[in-house]
Amino acid sequence: MERRESFNTAAQLYDEARPSYPDVAIDWILDRTNIGSDDTLLEIGPGTGQATLKFAERGYKIRGVELGQNMADMLMQKVGNYNVTVDVGPFETWEPRTALQIPLIYSATAFHWIDEDVRYSKAHDLLKDGGHLALLFNSATDRSREEVKEAQELLRKYHTESMGEWGFSRDTRWTREIADSGYFSLVDHLDYKWKMEITKDRLTKAFYSQSAYLSLDDDAKKEVTAQVEEVFSGLDDVFESNYKTTVYLARKK
Repeated sequence: MERRESFNTAAQLYDEARPSYPDVAIDWILDRTNIGSDDTLLEIGPGTGQATLKFAERGYKIRGVELGQNMADMLMQKVGNYNVTVDVGPFETWEPRTALQIPLIYSATAFHWIDEDVRYSKAHDLLKDGGHLALLFNSATDRSREEVKEAQELLRKYHTESMGEWGFSRDTRWTREIADSGYFSLVDHLDYKWKMEITKDRLTKAFYSQSAYLSLDDDAKKEVTAQVEEVFSGLDDVFESNYKTTVYLARKK
């Protein structure tokens, strides 16, 4: 199983663990793109709707392209009162059924899963002239919490590729990648820090909702699960956690 496919095996867990995106970040995007109230937006990898609902609540029509059927089903259960549709399948091969004039494509903690040879060129082709691409990322920034660092090290034993920090570092990656794509110009960048009170149970679920964990075989999962439960046993039942939402806003060349 590819790591990007693993989320679909745990849609409920993913939905319970992953936070939404702050209103400040959503409004920041809208203020800088001058999207009309009748415009249709395209979301790449909506998951179970952590960002989707934020745009839908503001009255926008959303077209989503989601790889996992279970994730899409859970999202659609939430958006019955909104103008949201989801096509299921890889973005790399997805083709809209009708012609679209998209002013804004956005992707929330999902764009890195799209084939790097396709993601910018296809987004460019789908956008109308002068359209924007917004990449949002949520990162848990409690990297000094020893329990979190120890738990992440357990996963590193099973994944030889670089995992980065939990909520991996991306401060320079996307700035450089957007510039090097040849299809977009970076026009603005937001780092917004915020806090959220979470429970030990939710933190544990967030750990288990990572692709690095979900893609393990059953024996490895059992081993990691037992060790993570021991590592997290000393955490308070409720505590305040620090987050950062980062947004990269690029304009089509």
